[in-house]
Amino acid sequence: MLAVSLLTGACGGGATAAPQAASPSLSASPPAAASTGPAPASPATGSPGTPAASAANGAALCTFLSSELPALQKAGSTGGAVAQLAIDYADWISADASRVLPDAAAMDTLTEAACPEIRATVLKLLGGDSFANSL
Repeated sequence: MLAVSLLTGACGGGATAAPQAASPSLSASPPAAASTGPAPASPATGSPGTPAASAANGAALCTFLSSELPALQKAGSTGGAVAQLAIDYADWISADASRVLPDAAAMDTLTEAACPEIRATVLKLLGGDSFANSL
C-alpha cells in the first residue's frame, strides 16, 4: 500500500498542484477561468496519449525498467521490489514530467507492446501478473 501511495503521490503530485492553484482563480472569476481553463487542457491532455507519444513513452519506460532489474532483484521480497520500483519510478518521472502515465494500466499497455520480456521479468519480481495489479 505504501508503494501505491508513493506512486500515486508522485504521479498525481504535479497534476494536483495545478488545479489547486487554479481554484482561487476560478473562485475570483468563475466565467472567464472556467471557460478557458478546461477547454484547452482537455485537448492538450489527449494529445500526449496519442499512439506516437505512447511509442516514445514505451521505449523510455522499457529502458527505465531494464535499468531497475538489478535493484529489484536485490530487494529481497516482492514487497521490497514494489517499494523500490515505486520510489525509483517517482524519481524518474520527477526528472521529466512527460514521463507521467495516467495509471498502471498504461504501463501494462506500453510494456506489452515495447518490451514484453522486460515486463515479464519485472512483474515476476513484483509478484504480479500486471502493473495494474502489482502497483
